[in-house]
Amino acid sequence: MKKEAKIIKANISGALTDSELRDIKLFLKRVDELAHTEIMSGKVSNISLSVRAKKDASIEFTVSLPKEDYLRSFYMAFRFFYLQKEKTNFLRIANIVNRRTDNEMSRKYVERLKDIWSGALARQQMQLYINDTEITPTMLIDLWFNAHYFHSDESKEKNLTNLKKALTIDVCRFMLADAVYEASKAVIHLANSLQTFAEKSD
Repeated sequence: MKKEAKIIKANISGALTDSELRDIKLFLKRVDELAHTEIMSGKVSNISLSVRAKKDASIEFTVSLPKEDYLRSFYMAFRFFYLQKEKTNFLRIANIVNRRTDNEMSRKYVERLKDIWSGALARQQMQLYINDTEITPTMLIDLWFNAHYFHSDESKEKNLTNLKKALTIDVCRFMLADAVYEASKAVIHLANSLQTFAEKSD
């Protein structure tokens, strides 16, 4: 089990604009919704992949995932931090916090959370290529969100169909769930660091 990162309170010393204040408060509201999903609350967290080499030299993948309804509600909550156009986009809020703090420890902590976020969306449990194109978590999020969960983009649907033909669908679904789960940890840690600020601003 990975050791959880120590939470450091983000000290916001600079004056926030009305827009920034609204966006941070909305961010905290959205994080509360994310934290209370079945997956992030710990009620359901069976996201795992095991690999076994068989005697015939083939490889067998065994994937464990929560029910589809739980995954859909999890992704629904996460998208507010992932999509760039959202006011609660994780990197956008993190940058606001860093602009408005004069505490070096707070700034380094937020930068660390940004690295965790970026790492979760780039990290690979395994290296997969299709026609010399590497399959990354970010690519999978883009395809599944836009072709399956929230939109019906025809070009994305075509790419997702081709991906399903080349890879077992369960492996793709695992990579998606694992990336979102790890990135969500950074989101929740940032919100936790802002709780003192939130209490003062109410």
